[in-house]
Amino acid sequence: MGNMDAYLDDFGRITVWIKKNFYNGMSNRFILSAGSDYIKELIINSVENHTNNTKYELIAPADLEFGTEYYIREEHGLRTALEFRMIVRTRRFDEMFTYTGNDLGSRYSRFHTDFALWAPTAVNVILKIENNGSVRAYEMRREEHGVWRMRVNGDLKSALYTYLIRRSGTVIETIDPYAYSSSANGEKSAVIDLNQILSIDSYKLNDEVISPTDAVIYECSVRDMTSNPLTGTHERGTFGALTQDRTTYKEMPTGLSYLHNLGVTHVQIMPVQDFATVEEHQPDLYYNWGYDPMQFLTLEGSYSSDPDDPYSRMKEMRKMVGAMHKRDLRVVLDVVYNHLYNLETSALHATVPQYYFRYNESGFLSNGSFCGNDIDSTKPMMQKLLLHTIKEMIRIYDVDGFRFDLMGLLDVDTMNLIAQTARKMKPGVLIYGEGWNMPTMLDDAKKACMDNQGKMPGIGHFNDYFRDILKGKTNDGQKYEKGYITGDLGFAYSALSALGGNAIGDPYYRRFDSPDKSINAMETHDNATVWDKMHACCGNEDRATRLKRQKMIIACVFVSQGVPFLHAGQEFCGTKNDNSNSYNAGDAINQMNWERAILNRDVIEYTRKCISLRKKHAGFRLKTSQEIEKSVKFTIADFNVIFYDINYEDQKGKPVSLRVMLNPSYDSHYYHFDEAWQVIFDENGNKRDDYGWDFNIPGLAIWVLKKKNN
Repeated sequence: MGNMDAYLDDFGRITVWIKKNFYNGMSNRFILSAGSDYIKELIINSVENHTNNTKYELIAPADLEFGTEYYIREEHGLRTALEFRMIVRTRRFDEMFTYTGNDLGSRYSRFHTDFALWAPTAVNVILKIENNGSVRAYEMRREEHGVWRMRVNGDLKSALYTYLIRRSGTVIETIDPYAYSSSANGEKSAVIDLNQILSIDSYKLNDEVISPTDAVIYECSVRDMTSNPLTGTHERGTFGALTQDRTTYKEMPTGLSYLHNLGVTHVQIMPVQDFATVEEHQPDLYYNWGYDPMQFLTLEGSYSSDPDDPYSRMKEMRKMVGAMHKRDLRVVLDVVYNHLYNLETSALHATVPQYYFRYNESGFLSNGSFCGNDIDSTKPMMQKLLLHTIKEMIRIYDVDGFRFDLMGLLDVDTMNLIAQTARKMKPGVLIYGEGWNMPTMLDDAKKACMDNQGKMPGIGHFNDYFRDILKGKTNDGQKYEKGYITGDLGFAYSALSALGGNAIGDPYYRRFDSPDKSINAMETHDNATVWDKMHACCGNEDRATRLKRQKMIIACVFVSQGVPFLHAGQEFCGTKNDNSNSYNAGDAINQMNWERAILNRDVIEYTRKCISLRKKHAGFRLKTSQEIEKSVKFTIADFNVIFYDINYEDQKGKPVSLRVMLNPSYDSHYYHFDEAWQVIFDENGNKRDDYGWDFNIPGLAIWVLKKKNN
C-alpha cells in the first residue's frame, strides 16, 4: 500500500485510503483523470478516520469505461492509479461481462491458433509466445464482454505462452486459467493439439450405468500406489507406473494388478490436477497429496515422465485411465475446486482480481477452507470455468466420476449444474464429496453441504455419522473414543441407523433421502488409519483382537446400505505410524507397504470376500429409502448383538432372506432359530455347506446367514 490507494468498488463509488503520515491523511479535493482529455471533479460523500489511515467514499461517474486507465489525484498533488476492485462483484458487472462462448483459452489448428482471455478490467493484454527457440509478442484486441483475442498464424503445437496484463498502472505476467497443459511447475501455458491426446485409446467402457450403491470405491494416490520399489514397476509414482500390469511382490499382485485383483469397481485417484508444492523436476525432494491446487485443467507434472513436455502428462494420464478401463475399473478424480494454494500468484487473481474468490462485506477474503481463500462458485465465470473443467476432464481423459474436496464450500446450484452436465456426457458418472458445513461467506441454505442434501439429487456425501458410530471419532482430540465395533457396545442402537445408510426414518436417525447419498467410509486419506485409531482406543488389546475388529470394520462397509468406500491399505491394516495428517510426510509414511500387505494377506483376502458378498447379494445394494424401509428390519439381542435382516427378491423374482449378525463383544452368543439358515459368510469370510437352526456366533465377528427356501 502506498500513501494513497484508490478503488472502484461500485458503479459511481470510489474508495480512497490515505495514510496518516501524508498530510495527516487529510484531503479536501479529488480529481479523476484519464489521459489528457478526461478530467472529473469527485464529490466526497463520507470520511472515516482510522488509526493509521483515513478512508474517503467518493461519488464518481457511473459510466466509467472498463479497459481505460484512470488516475486519482488529491489536493496536495499525490496521484495513484484507480484499481477496479469490488465493482467486479456487482450484479451489473455480471450482466455486462458474463461471457457464454466456449472458446476461452487456446484453440489449436495446423494453420493457426486462436487465443481468448476473459479479462474485462484489463487496459491492455500482450500475448507472449515461445516457439522453436524464438519469442514473439502480440497485442491482443479487446472484444465484447471483456474477452481479449488474437489469432496467430502457423503451426504452434509445441508453443508455450503467457499473458502480460496491464491494469491499475502495473503489468503482471500470468499463465492461462483455461490452459490444457503447461511447462514444468506451471511456469508457462502450452498450446495443445488435442488430437494427439484423443487418438490414444481410453478403452471406453460399455454404456451400462452402475448405480452408486453397486459401486465399490477405492481411494489411492498415483504416487503412493507405485512409489515403493517393491511394487516392481519400471518407474515409480507416475501415471505411467499405474499402467504397468502383472507386477508382483512375493507372488502377490501390486500396482494396477492389485487394484484389479481386489475386485473394486471405482478407483478414486487423489488430486492429479496441477498442485503447487512439489518440484516437478525433482519430485523426490518434496511430498504432497495435492490438495494445494494451482491450475484446474492442467495436470500435475511430477506424475509424468517428462514435466518439461506438456503433452507427456496428458498422454500418460489418458493411458492410465485406459489401462484401468481395460480391466473394468472406473476412474474417479478427486478435485479441489474450493480454494487455490496461493491467491496472489494464481492465474485467476491475475486475470480478474477480486472476481473469482469469496469476500465478506468488509472486503476481506473468506477463509472457510482454512487455506487463506475460498473459490466463489456463485460467480458466473467461476461457475463457467468449473463446468468447462468437468466437461473437458470427461472428454479428454474419459474419467467416470468426481469426488469434491470440501464440497460444502461450493454452492448447491453449481453442484447441481455439474452433476447434470457430467451425466449428459456420461450417465453413470459418480458425483460425491465432503459435505461438511464450512464457515465460508455464503448463506447456509446455499451451501453444497450435507444439511442441504435434499436439494442435490444424485450427489453423495461422506457419512461421518456412519464412521463415528461404528468406528469411533477420528480427530486427534477424540482418538480414544470408541465406536460400536471398537468396543463401546452402548452404541448398538445408534449403529442401526448407520447400517441403514442413514436413509430410513423413525425410529432411526435419517440424514439422507436416498442411500446413494451415503458414502460409507471408515477411513480416508485424512486423519488416522483405522489401525492407528485402534492403537489409541483399543490399546489395551492384543494384536489378534484388533485384527478381528479390523475385519469387522471392513465388513460393516460392505453389508451396510449406501456406497462402500475403502482407503488404500485399509484392507491390510495400513499404518502411518500414528501420523494423523500425513499430507506432506513423504513416501515412507504414505506409500503402499507391500511387506505389510504380505503380513496381513488374510485380511486382504477377507476384504475380497466382502466385496464378492456384496456384489452377489442385491439386498446390500438397495437403491431407494423406500426399498430399505420395506426390506430391512433391525433387532438387538442380548443388549448389544445386532440382527440385521434383509428380505428382497432376486433377479428371477425369488425371495431371498439374509440375516447379518454383528457381535463386537468378547463373548460368543448362542441363538436358536425356528427356520433353517446357512452361514454364507463367517468370521473368516467363508461359506458353510450345511443348514441349521442353532448358531453360536463367536465374539468379535460378523456373520451373514441365508434362509433356506422351502
